[in-house]
Amino acid sequence: MVIALACAGLTACATTDAGPGVGGGLASSAFDYAPSRANRSTDTRFGYRLAGEGWSGRMVFESVGGEARVDFSLDGVGAGPARAELLIAMPYLDGGVRRYDGVTSEGRDVFVELQAGPCHNPDGGTDPYFATVRMGATALSGCALETAPVDRWSNYLAAYLPAIDACLAEMAGDADHVSLAYTLSGGATGIRLVDHDGGSWECATRENGNRVNTLRPIDAADAVLGEGDPIFVRSLMPSAGLSCYIFESVRDAEGRLIGALGYDSCDGGPAGSIG
Repeated sequence: MVIALACAGLTACATTDAGPGVGGGLASSAFDYAPSRANRSTDTRFGYRLAGEGWSGRMVFESVGGEARVDFSLDGVGAGPARAELLIAMPYLDGGVRRYDGVTSEGRDVFVELQAGPCHNPDGGTDPYFATVRMGATALSGCALETAPVDRWSNYLAAYLPAIDACLAEMAGDADHVSLAYTLSGGATGIRLVDHDGGSWECATRENGNRVNTLRPIDAADAVLGEGDPIFVRSLMPSAGLSCYIFESVRDAEGRLIGALGYDSCDGGPAGSIG
């Protein structure tokens, strides 16, 4: 796991006080983030909504004594809703997966695992996480959707993948990572990329993201809200110890690697190329 060895300590790795007001530390930095999109949710607390066939759940992050904790509730299993206080399993993002554990008020062990990837939810949509919940002897599988005052672009990664792949092909191996994907006026898709030398590029696509319309270099003045929060590395899970990024694996339903989302946990950002 990437633990940002360049940082002096865990608390020093946190980059912002914006977001849900959770305590500092490396484990907090990936959900204590600056606003990244203009779309705002009615829910002002960071967390996840979980759902599967016949069940639903909710995770809400809070700070207790400077430590990040999760208020977890589960409906549709047993006689009534179950509640538990979960802690972030350490080491954080071990194997690129988010894990949480705790105990219900009735004494049942609870384990929650969130794997980033396109999960088809019971309503027919696609959520950005696969969810696994174990409570006592009960095991559940479903999907999870991040909730927060603002959306991150990565919540829609599955929809942007065709455009990302078209732009990466246009860069012909010169792209190091994707820093942003977003919808342009007229419904076209824009992809921001960073090359191996640290230069930034904007790629605009057409035909539902399958063909590149334009590719141009851009500078710092062209930066937009949410760029780099997080970054995306296609078809690769970067090695541990890489600068200040911590990485989350993105996999499909069969467990095949799609790529990795990278979260900058230090002020300085990456020291060099990732790919």
